[in-house]
Amino acid sequence: MPLAQRSAQQRLLNESVEALPVEFREVFVLREMEELSYKEVADVARIPIGTVMSRLSRARRQLQAAVACREQAGSAS
Repeated sequence: MPLAQRSAQQRLLNESVEALPVEFREVFVLREMEELSYKEVADVARIPIGTVMSRLSRARRQLQAAVACREQAGSAS
C-alpha cells in the first residue's frame, strides 16, 4: 500500500477515534492502542470490567460506522 494511502487511512482512523464520546474513546484507546487488559482498563478507568466490555463493544461499533461513513464521504468528493 502506498505511503500516501496509509497516511490517509491513519488520519481517517484518528479522526474517527477522536469523534467517539469520551467514555468510549477512553476504553478503546486503553485497550486497543495501549494494549491494556480488560482488568487494567477497568482499574485505570475505575469502572467494572463488564462496563469496560460494554463500552468497548459500543466504541467498536461506532468507530466502524464512522469510518465507513467518512470513507463514503471521501470517495464521493
